[in-house]
Amino acid sequence: MHVARAPGVNAYAPAVDEPISDSARFDDLLAGLAAEVAAADAAALDADIAEVERAARAESHVLDRLRAQRQAALEIAGGPQVSGLVALVGRDVVVLVAGDGDWAIPLWGIAAVVSPGDQAVAAGSVSERLGLASIARSWARQRSVVRILRVGAGPLDGTIDAVGADHLELAEHDPGEPRHPGAVRRQVLVPLGAVSAIRRR
Repeated sequence: MHVARAPGVNAYAPAVDEPISDSARFDDLLAGLAAEVAAADAAALDADIAEVERAARAESHVLDRLRAQRQAALEIAGGPQVSGLVALVGRDVVVLVAGDGDWAIPLWGIAAVVSPGDQAVAAGSVSERLGLASIARSWARQRSVVRILRVGAGPLDGTIDAVGADHLELAEHDPGEPRHPGAVRRQVLVPLGAVSAIRRR
């Protein structure tokens, strides 16, 4: 049987205004809902991660932040800025190896940390629980010539003779010579709380 066609019309082409099936509408609805849920989940995850990071930052301490760094630049209260390798971060002190010597800087002597890293690491090893007094005792045993920077006072040069629970005793002498009785100008007792930094060459 011959089917008559209007001139110029393709009988096999779908009609332009053919209605979308219920199945296609349902698939589109599901795809839209899935996209919305995925976007909401991603936003919620980002918010959770940001909240965890904020909580971790709120719990971090200055020395924990320094413990996570290999290099550090510190402004010393009433003193210079010191940059160097982080050799040790203890309970209340950071030790930097700088070009002009080794620096022991207590927490209360840190006026600012320049360009700090984002990470933080809590103390774990025994050495990381050492304090300024422990570093001062070590340098006293080695008879190191040191310069002591003090909060609100001038620097002192000499050799640490002894370290107490909250103070150190310094034999003051010229930094260019070793400690011997003829070189010592005076003996001074310095509270550790007055020390903003100790440098040894």
